[in-house]
Formats: sequence, structure tokens, C-alpha cells
Amino acid sequence: MRHTALSALIGLTSLSATAQPVAQLAQSLEGTIYVIPHRESADGSLTACGLEFGAFKRDFGTMKGSPVKLVGSFYLRPHSTTGLAYMLKVGAFDGFGSTKGFAPANAFIRGPNGRAPKKAIRQEAENKGFALFVWALDDEVIAAFAGIAEKKQLVVGFNRKPGQQDVIFNLDLTVIDTKMDSDGQPVRKRTNAAVDEFLACSDDLMKTPSAKIK
Repeated sequence: MRHTALSALIGLTSLSATAQPVAQLAQSLEGTIYVIPHRESADGSLTACGLEFGAFKRDFGTMKGSPVKLVGSFYLRPHSTTGLAYMLKVGAFDGFGSTKGFAPANAFIRGPNGRAPKKAIRQEAENKGFALFVWALDDEVIAAFAGIAEKKQLVVGFNRKPGQQDVIFNLDLTVIDTKMDSDGQPVRKRTNAAVDEFLACSDDLMKTPSAKIK
């Protein structure tokens, strides 16, 4: 799991917190921190397409407005049963400087105005403090792809415990990096490159024999 950009930003926010109130800093940082596209292959054949991401949010539902960081990835991979499945891996970190994350009880993706897909199968991820959610593509996942293509957005939600209120992140997939300026304010670098690469990769993946629906 790559989140070097987020780790570097955490160090800068620790310095910035001394110059401005934590609540003010949390408000300015709220949003997407980075999005990185990935294309995986084995023996020269395409095997997966993904987006890795990091984001900040103030959790008013369960943490009285305290900041929480979400680090994760959304991948499409061929599956032995369905032919093609999505895999969402996420870990959450409370506060600015925390390096010890926790694996959510449940997590999901959806389009900006869509519904969450059918509840995915939860698995422990190889990264401590992360959980993996796997399920087949359905109409809601296809709608999420439409949100990626048309609005360059993806909604990711999680809850800390079963039945607890969801914490929702609306990812801006054009944000590829965030840095702090001399005044301690975040400056987000935007480009469509990550979205374009992910969509091109996904189109190639869906043409592979292993991706055909069974």
C-alpha cells in the first residue's frame, strides 16, 4: 500500500498545527490528498487495474468532528467465479499524526449519486490495520464507473462498528498530490491523468479472456 504522499503531509501538518488551530487545519485539509493509478501484469498479460488513494475527513457522526484519514485502493481483478470482481482495501487513521490504523467493520464504493453495491465479503488484508472487501460487479458498481468517467469522482464509505453511522469520503480523482504552502495551507495538484489511465486500463482488462463473466 503506497501512501508516501500522505505520510509526508502528516509531517507537515504536525508543524502547521502549531501555527493555527487544529480545527481550522482539519477543515482546510478535508478532502482528497492523492490518487495514484496502477496497472498490474503477470507474464506479459494484464491482471488488474486500480486506483490508490488517501483522504482526510472530519468525522462528526462518531468522533465529534475529529479528523480521520482514509488510505486505500480500489481494484478490478479477474475472479475464478465471477470472471471479474472489484476489490476495495481500506484502513482508517484517527487524528493527524497517527500511524496505527484500524480495519473498518464494513466499507463500500458507490457513484456520487448512486447506491452502494450489494454488501461485499470482508477479509483481513495483508497490511495490518486494513480490511479487504471483495464482490462481483453489479449495476451499482457499473454506476460507480460512470461517476469515475463522467464526474471523475468515487465515493468511499466505511463504519467503525456494525450498525454505526457511515463515514463518507467523496474522492476527487483529479487530485494526484497535495502539499502545504508557506502559510500552512494545502495546495492540491489536479490533472485528469489518473482517471484516464484507470479507464484505459479497465477497458483493456475487460477485453482479456479471464475477465469474461461466467
